Amino acid sequence: CCADPCKLESQYNPGNNELNYAQDLVQAAKGLLGMDARVIIDTGRNGVGDMRNDCSNWCNIRGAGAGLASAAAQNSSVVDAFFWLKTPGESDGCTSTLPDGSTCARFDSMCSSSDSIGSTPTEPRAPEAGKWFDFQVKQLAANAKLQSVTAPSTASFVVV
Repeated sequence: CCADPCKLESQYNPGNNELNYAQDLVQAAKGLLGMDARVIIDTGRNGVGDMRNDCSNWCNIRGAGAGLASAAAQNSSVVDAFFWLKTPGESDGCTSTLPDGSTCARFDSMCSSSDSIGSTPTEPRAPEAGKWFDFQVKQLAANAKLQSVTAPSTASFVVV
């Protein structure tokens, strides 16, 4: 039903974006568990659809923007709400060198991907996971898409 920025439809992947993945989870819960599940979708960083060179990259992604502001889903059989579950501005993980010049003890190589903030010499180094990342929050705000949206054939969303 929706955009496929990672080109996963060609791989017969029903979870090519958050809404399709949510629909797949709800159907699986009903079919396998007999459960009427509903979901909340994290929109804290999904305001820009195609900002990565590689869709497997996840750490402090350059060019990301905050998505739809917290909103209750109206008339949806799948989604209860959209919510910023991960606080915008909270680092996903550190670059190998921390902003203070010391070595990051919890470094994950995904935080040095070509799409990660801090992987180029002109960008600030990223702090440890969970720490405030001022450069990132300013980017998320600059690229934000906070308006209400209508998802094809599932729900209409209203900002609350």
